[in-house]
Amino acid sequence: MTTFNQNRIPETSHPSQRRQFLERCFGTSCGFAATLLLAPLAARRAYGQEKAGDVLGKRPFGRIEKIGDGVWALVSTPFQANGSAGDLSTHSNGGLIVGTDKILAIDSYRTRAGCQFMAEACQFLTGRMPTHVVHTHFHFDHLGGTRGFLQQANTPEVIMTQTTRQLAFEAYLKTQDDHNNPGLKTSAIEKWGGNLTDASMIIEDETKPLTLDLGGRSVTITPMSGHTSSDLVIFDQKSQVTFAGDLVWDGIFPNFMSSSPKQWIDSVKTITAASDQTIVPGHGSVCQSNSDNIKKYRVLLEEIESHARAEFKRGATDMDAAKSFQLPESIGDFRYFRSGFHEIAMAAWYRELKRK
Repeated sequence: MTTFNQNRIPETSHPSQRRQFLERCFGTSCGFAATLLLAPLAARRAYGQEKAGDVLGKRPFGRIEKIGDGVWALVSTPFQANGSAGDLSTHSNGGLIVGTDKILAIDSYRTRAGCQFMAEACQFLTGRMPTHVVHTHFHFDHLGGTRGFLQQANTPEVIMTQTTRQLAFEAYLKTQDDHNNPGLKTSAIEKWGGNLTDASMIIEDETKPLTLDLGGRSVTITPMSGHTSSDLVIFDQKSQVTFAGDLVWDGIFPNFMSSSPKQWIDSVKTITAASDQTIVPGHGSVCQSNSDNIKKYRVLLEEIESHARAEFKRGATDMDAAKSFQLPESIGDFRYFRSGFHEIAMAAWYRELKRK
């Protein structure tokens, strides 16, 4: 296995110097790697010492945000000002948890380019590259960019459950005609800008949590289900930060495409039970487990369930149930990646109700 420089970055530099440096860096098209070479030494050393909540770098598709000691989130920003979908290079959220021996990256986003942004950030912030990448579930926007971490002779361990691996291969190895290149075929995941990278570490027992020692901090990886039949939730005890994957969404209507809705609600209750933790959702902004945004999200899931059950009992079709569903005014507006998400949600609940 590759060894890495484990030297810690000393504290130095004045806050105003850091701000000026960040403005120069991220106001241009340069990447983290290029900036690392051009930046003054004092600024480089101070870069990882910002306080929690500081935004350390931006692109049209996302921002790097420090949320704890040695913990950063990549918060995807896939919407334009008018609410329509914009740059989907990352599409989903993820992040880094840094130990003295190992660095865990959570998810690898939609495209290689989006993942390279986080890879360069990791190199910049720590002087190292991720040693491990864990996929929270099989959807393409969470694992399509993994090859962005495979650079500079870096080959991290790729962690996923056996179920996630199986679902990913079933979904994304199918090929179809490439309309841009007649006579050629492309896989489903390539159509969306990603590649399928196989696991090197497989979680076979999906019934109990496991612990990954990063050196100086231990991370708990807990199998759950609901958004898909196999989800992973990552919790860092030291910072009290939870990466919830797509079991939690903030301000965006969730995709029920592969879901088991009742299990989803149960998993969300478990994730948000502690009142003093920071949650990185699969989509949306970082928030606290007892925040209004989390409360509104839980109400949304309950409203979807209540409406589906009532319409199912009444004998309405799932399509009719979708047409009549309205978000309660009390929870405000939610954004949508595309149309049809109400239909997908009702179809998922009807599948579950028909099994009883």
